Amino acid sequence: MKSKFFSIAWILIMVVVLLSAAVGLAQTGQPQGTYVTKATVNVRRGPGTNYEIVAKIPKGAKVQIVGKEGRWLKVQSKHGNPPGYIDERFVLVREAAMSPTAASVPGTYITTAAVNVRSGPGTKYAIVTKIPRATKVQVIGAERDWLKVQSKHGNPPGYVQKKYARLLSTG
Repeated sequence: MKSKFFSIAWILIMVVVLLSAAVGLAQTGQPQGTYVTKATVNVRRGPGTNYEIVAKIPKGAKVQIVGKEGRWLKVQSKHGNPPGYIDERFVLVREAAMSPTAASVPGTYITTAAVNVRSGPGTKYAIVTKIPRATKVQVIGAERDWLKVQSKHGNPPGYVQKKYARLLSTG
């Protein structure tokens, strides 16, 4: 009787452990790829601030992510050291920002709302003009979430947010 009880208990424990692991993987996902640090970031021995800091990575450095636990990204060392963990708040996804997408291909776009054209790729840059909704613009490049647009009046190029433009044709 005791052995049957222990066998059932053991099976139940294993089921709970396996289900917990599966739920954890589904919730955290496994992001992999190249990221860029937004600030100098501490590399920790484990996924949390309670773990020892084993290194620091400077702002603007490329890091290879091989996994994720909660908000902590597992980083592969470029120097052969064991992997460490960094807080996801201090990195940008480089592959997504650098890969060609419909919103980063040069070509003719149409604005989907009235938009500010800025002198640089971000809201901290000055507004140089405004473009009404449904205006065709010629995109000559992209930086992060910003499209670089050519001026129709011979002025230097400006920037509009990608979310306010839709690709009509490439080239």
